Amino acid sequence: MINDDLMIDAGMPYSKIKDKIQNVRYVLLTHIHGDHFNKSTIRKLIVQNENIVFVCGEWLKDDLLNVVNNKNIKVKKVGDIIYFAKNDYKIAMVEAYHDCDNCGWRIMQNGHKHLHITDTCTLDGIEAKGYDSASIECNHEINKALELIEEAEENGEFSHLKGAINSHLSVDKTIQFCKENKIKKLYPVHIGNSTKKEIVEALKRW
Repeated sequence: MINDDLMIDAGMPYSKIKDKIQNVRYVLLTHIHGDHFNKSTIRKLIVQNENIVFVCGEWLKDDLLNVVNNKNIKVKKVGDIIYFAKNDYKIAMVEAYHDCDNCGWRIMQNGHKHLHITDTCTLDGIEAKGYDSASIECNHEINKALELIEEAEENGEFSHLKGAINSHLSVDKTIQFCKENKIKKLYPVHIGNSTKKEIVEALKRW
């Protein structure tokens, strides 16, 4: 949630969030994976407020049209600027690099600059110099992840972390990005359980 009127993604069950989203007017969507795009939740958001606006990339339009009316959808491209003048929002899509089409969002309101990006393997080419805040993925701690992958391979087992390190950001990369851009406040998101302890420790050290 950004304030109480703007929501990023709609992947959680409606029953878990219904008491916190009564004032939502805008929903920024990123990609098709179920923890970000829950058709049932999206449908219930429309029932709650038939004027809610969903903003997405072209890759989500057809799936969204199966749930909501075209009048509720704004399709944008990377770099497009969206204005919601009533709430003084200026929003831009940022390209993200996942195992499916994906994006992040720059959100500006009343001089406050926020970057949201998750489910991406890199932040190369993205700048957020002096941003007030950011919600960025801290999916794994790379050293512990590599250790767990090696242990699994030695035991002839599969580790989901092998895929994760190639499609998600490590806490190390996120911290480096925040330092380089002098981001004032980080809200870590998409924290994986396998290396959660190490992620928390890295964030504390920073």
